[in-house]
Amino acid sequence: MIKTMVVWCLISLLFIINTIPVLTAGECSYGSVHAWFRTTSGGEWENATAHPWLKRGESFDIKTVLTAKADLQVFFVKLHEFGTPVFEVVEGPTMMEQLLECRQNILSDQTFTYVWKMRVISDTTWVNGYGPLEVFVQFNKNDTAEYRVGFDVITAFIMDELWEGYLQENISENHSSETIHGGRLPGFEVGGMFIAVFLLCTFIRLREKMR
Repeated sequence: MIKTMVVWCLISLLFIINTIPVLTAGECSYGSVHAWFRTTSGGEWENATAHPWLKRGESFDIKTVLTAKADLQVFFVKLHEFGTPVFEVVEGPTMMEQLLECRQNILSDQTFTYVWKMRVISDTTWVNGYGPLEVFVQFNKNDTAEYRVGFDVITAFIMDELWEGYLQENISENHSSETIHGGRLPGFEVGGMFIAVFLLCTFIRLREKMR
């Protein structure tokens, strides 16, 4: 009987240890942060911490929603990873390991939403293993009162295989870049071309009159 009670106590203790950090990781007295993950191929948003299987070069989205629980002076947000680089930002408010700083007048119950389009680095050497992507947040009530929270948005298993959509995605990105930066001559080049043609025509006419 005593042994059975001891076993149940140990099981309950392990359950509490494993559960409490997950439930309180994004909460503090100054604010809360919640995060979601989805594949960019039309996937649904999954609550953190998600455990997807991703290929090299595969893209995905990360969304975080911060809610202030008190009037704040500033808060900071950062996407962070440990060890060998696995992830990179394609589009978003910050790059990896770059602090996003919000210093506006932050009121209690105010929310802020940030979305990153990301992908696994196509030539990452960290493969056939798990790569965690952490969101780090620091809430500052004033210069001396601050609170930090952090947890994994995803813990992805990285497969040593190039994603099928990687090349197509790169072609689309390059095409968009050429459309924006090229494909049309600047105005001064077009004007210069017309002036050169006009002068050439004038020169030819004068030469014919002189004959």
